[in-house]
Amino acid sequence: MRLRLEKLVEAAQNDEFTDVRGLGRVGLGGIFLGSILMLGVQLAIWSDNFGQFGAYIALVTFFHILEFLLTALFNSRTLSFDSYLLNHSREYHIALASSIIEYAIELLLFPSMKRCSVITFLGVLVTIAGQTIRTIAMVEAGSNFTHQIAEEKRDGHKLVTSGIYQFCRHPSYCGWFWWAVGTQVVLVNPLNIVGYSLVAWKFFDERIKLEEEYLMKFFDEQYRQYRQEVWSGVPGIDGVWIPKSFAEKLGLKTN
Repeated sequence: MRLRLEKLVEAAQNDEFTDVRGLGRVGLGGIFLGSILMLGVQLAIWSDNFGQFGAYIALVTFFHILEFLLTALFNSRTLSFDSYLLNHSREYHIALASSIIEYAIELLLFPSMKRCSVITFLGVLVTIAGQTIRTIAMVEAGSNFTHQIAEEKRDGHKLVTSGIYQFCRHPSYCGWFWWAVGTQVVLVNPLNIVGYSLVAWKFFDERIKLEEEYLMKFFDEQYRQYRQEVWSGVPGIDGVWIPKSFAEKLGLKTN
């Protein structure tokens, strides 16, 4: 038994498992996420005590699976284990841990608070809406979408301004922002609802500013004009909280 285990460990040291593009590593990532997704669905449907948490982990794992699948469909040249975004950043892992810790503590101390099905249902709707916006953005951007900020303009790189991009410049960030906040509403985590909102906003504010520096270099006046006319997609970025078209309908002034 020990010999077989040693052989298995030795076999797993090859590039198929150690390299981010290795099929073994990609396959294990898919098995892991698929298993967690099914666990979440089962809990959400059948568990009286942990249905809320099941919905949360199902939504989170489905997000990571979709990130990989959409990259495979539209940008296969960059496809790897990293496309799951499981190793997005240390901060992301801390945020996930924080949400689970708050949920566990509040479930123990204030169990009735975690049984507010109306708030959880609202959170599911917000999370699905955010996921839908991001997915549409990735589909419409096609090969122009990458998980990493492009620092050099590739051949065939085009500025996408049609479809959902005519309503906001960064719909993938818009969707991710509301997805992140929505997951905490699902868990009825008051502290993390506030924390996620602030941290996610700061992250996207910095990322959008950096990304747009490169987009201005790539597309110059075309992007400058686009930026002036279209909302960023994340509330408060550029000092604009709602799209100009919505503000005009409500009779509000925008910058």
